[in-house]
Amino acid sequence: MAGPDATQAEELKRQGTAAYAQQDWAAAAEHYTAALECCPSDSELAVTCLNNRAACFAQLKQHELVVRDTSEVLKQQPANIKALLRRMVAQDAAGRASEALQDASDVLTLEPKNHHALQVVARKRQSLNKKVDLGAVAPEASVAAFLFTEDRPLQCYACLKSLKHLRNARLNVTVFWAAERSCIHSYQLLEALPELRLPNVEVAWQEVKKGQLFEKFSRSVGRLSVEGIRSLLILSDTAVFHTDADMSAATAVLSDRNDTFAVRLDLNPRVEFFPKSQLCASAPHLKPFANDGRLLLWTRSFDASKMAYEAVPRESGWDEILDWTATLVRAAQISHFFSALQGQDVQSLQQMDDKAADWLSRRQRMKRSEVSHRSACFLEPLLVTLDPKVFGSTIEADALLRWTLYDSWKDRLPRLAEKLRWSEAEVMDYFKGVGEGSTEALQCLLDPSRYKDYYLDTVQVGLAPTTGLPQQLRDAPLVSWLVPARNCEFFILDCLRSIEKQVGLSPGCFEVVVVEDASEDRTDAVLHRFAKTRPYVRIIESDGVQQGVGGSLQVGWSHCRGSYIARLDADDEAEPERLLKQLRFFEQHPEVSIVGGRTSFFFSEQRKFSVEKISQKEDGRVVAAVWREFHGQQTSRAREQICLVQRGEDVVVADGPAEYSNCRLLLVGEESIAVNPDRWQQALLPFAEVLLLRSDPCEPASGSRWQHPSLLRVASIFEDVLIGTTACFRRSHFQECPFSREEAENHWLMVNLEPNQHAANLTDVLVRTRRHEGNRAVRDEAGIHESKCAAVQHYLKKTFNAHIDMHDAAALLNFRGPRTPEQGDKLLQILENVERSFFGNYIRPSEKGDFFNDFVAGREVALERAIISMRLRFRALHQELAQVITNVPDNSPRQHRSRTPPR
Repeated sequence: MAGPDATQAEELKRQGTAAYAQQDWAAAAEHYTAALECCPSDSELAVTCLNNRAACFAQLKQHELVVRDTSEVLKQQPANIKALLRRMVAQDAAGRASEALQDASDVLTLEPKNHHALQVVARKRQSLNKKVDLGAVAPEASVAAFLFTEDRPLQCYACLKSLKHLRNARLNVTVFWAAERSCIHSYQLLEALPELRLPNVEVAWQEVKKGQLFEKFSRSVGRLSVEGIRSLLILSDTAVFHTDADMSAATAVLSDRNDTFAVRLDLNPRVEFFPKSQLCASAPHLKPFANDGRLLLWTRSFDASKMAYEAVPRESGWDEILDWTATLVRAAQISHFFSALQGQDVQSLQQMDDKAADWLSRRQRMKRSEVSHRSACFLEPLLVTLDPKVFGSTIEADALLRWTLYDSWKDRLPRLAEKLRWSEAEVMDYFKGVGEGSTEALQCLLDPSRYKDYYLDTVQVGLAPTTGLPQQLRDAPLVSWLVPARNCEFFILDCLRSIEKQVGLSPGCFEVVVVEDASEDRTDAVLHRFAKTRPYVRIIESDGVQQGVGGSLQVGWSHCRGSYIARLDADDEAEPERLLKQLRFFEQHPEVSIVGGRTSFFFSEQRKFSVEKISQKEDGRVVAAVWREFHGQQTSRAREQICLVQRGEDVVVADGPAEYSNCRLLLVGEESIAVNPDRWQQALLPFAEVLLLRSDPCEPASGSRWQHPSLLRVASIFEDVLIGTTACFRRSHFQECPFSREEAENHWLMVNLEPNQHAANLTDVLVRTRRHEGNRAVRDEAGIHESKCAAVQHYLKKTFNAHIDMHDAAALLNFRGPRTPEQGDKLLQILENVERSFFGNYIRPSEKGDFFNDFVAGREVALERAIISMRLRFRALHQELAQVITNVPDNSPRQHRSRTPPR
């Protein structure tokens, strides 16, 4: 039999094209059929003839023949847009709506704006809308989830089980799995395993062979818009959810904020130290989402001159461009991305991630409206990631899965075989040779809920979290609260009550040491009344001599008996979980000496009114007609009616003008409510003057952006890095009181730390800080600033033998900038010497101890980059000022007073 004649096939194809041009569809189809008989079935010519013959059958309304020919074309060329369109139209005309819809989704993946495919989708949506019951409750949001797993069926099993924590959404999960021969049966078993059928979770499985990942992934993404699913959750099998997450809140961010690019589920404000090498990024400036305080937003900008998006490291972190671990993104954006990458060779997730970064970089340059994009994260941690290496090799990890399933089903193997539609012999063969497999790592993987109350200070956690606190000492309290108090009659009770509300601490494990610093009001009386029924509260008198905050802390330190000392100012309030978080951090990091955190400010002010007449009710309420004081822009006093109610030991305004809502009673005439809470009704007489305290809600969190101990040590040259009222100390690391008798006692504390003493910050809010008229930070602002300058001067002289004066220190502090170009050059040289010293002593030391292994190992490059960035910021400021600065002689008229620090 003679072989196919390529020349003859080309001639027949040409004749078919001519007949098609003459609209002789039947003759054209005959010519294409003859050409197919003369060429190999897998040749490019055969594909073209099949496609052209399908076009002829489409004109002849022979839809089944169109489907047959185009299907043959798509077997060889899955992305052939002409074949997809012709088969879609034929399926639609034949009444097969679901098949036509599937082809339309593939067409839209390749051409997102294809008119014919959009018409098919629109008709499908119209038919669905007609079936909607208007009286029915609106369904939950639909979220597609893509889970990627390769040779890790054990982790895939744990991840799927943990999806029960994703609430308020219907999850359509597609598992893309690739496996060696040893794991194939495990994946096939998981596909039919009954315990993975969760409510509101539908799971579909797609086996991915080499070279098919991009094709199957892109096709699945293209179908999302067709099915009306707008959000896509991308998961990795290394992540397991340990607590409930409201997915409706995450989807609402993408719906309400068009500039939000993604919602990261694997990041939260507590995270700073990532497990990837050469990465150490502090949390960015976070802003609560206005519609839901559980979510926080941050912004990244694109620097066109530096090509910032291409230069960003690809490790997991705040600066990640597109991460695949646990990210919720818009399906339309991902569809656009895959449409742009059609025809490119993509064989792995890593290549796909690189392509995503490059695509986003180009898109930023083309579309100015996306020069800045926002990302979001949950306020609370949602998941943990466990290193796959701890489960051994692929075979060992698969053996752990077999043991887990056998332990669960060993008494019901026939029923399992029925559920899997396997024979009992196949089930027994699968579990053949299963041995003991319970390990600590396996327990952590399968029971992630044990992490729910565990404070996460890293994305990748240890395998054995300690959920308890250090054991209480027998002869001394575990924690001593150190509270300096002066003229705080109206605030001190709020402070002390916040200490009593600490959670997670057993009774009697703490004491309160209050240093009464020669107050001029009734603070002393309030304290003695409070301590009378509380033996754990001790009041240290100053004998009528004012010590100041630094001096009071020195006096109180010697009276503290606890293993940890927690400082708190008398006008501030501790968050209920403050101590719990700090003690757990101490337990995780034995080398840390001080742990601080962030604060949330709230404003309080006093309001006055005079009583005209009162009326006491039977239920204990007191209704009074009062004249309020002149306030703000008032031109006359106003007469109001208010209702006072006693709640515990406090008396509050329960009803009245909005400005008095929930105000607390402080004074009635000369009678202090804090001293005599039961005498307020007797003192509330006509013509009595009454003082109230009004408080505003808390503002967003504020505090230092630095958390890493090494970065805190360097940044103390430039700014306040430790909020003293949040600090908790490990007593054993200090031979004597670390505080100085200085106005800026916190800054002196940081610069006087020994090389083996380290401070770290949590990004959690630990203290609510009160703003009021008597704030020391405002009243003594000038003296505190001068004390900070003296601290920086002392530190650089003592540690680096740098010859600087107060003017030089002021130029560094808060990045104020140099007064002269000469001063800027001098300070830059000093900062370079500081860098070299830090690199040699802390980042790349000759002797690497526990602190290095805990905080530095694997992050050397990133830490160096962060430290250098501080110097570069000062250098940029110096260069900017040098162009416009007018030289000012060192002997300028305003001289700082001479100091010999520390006093």
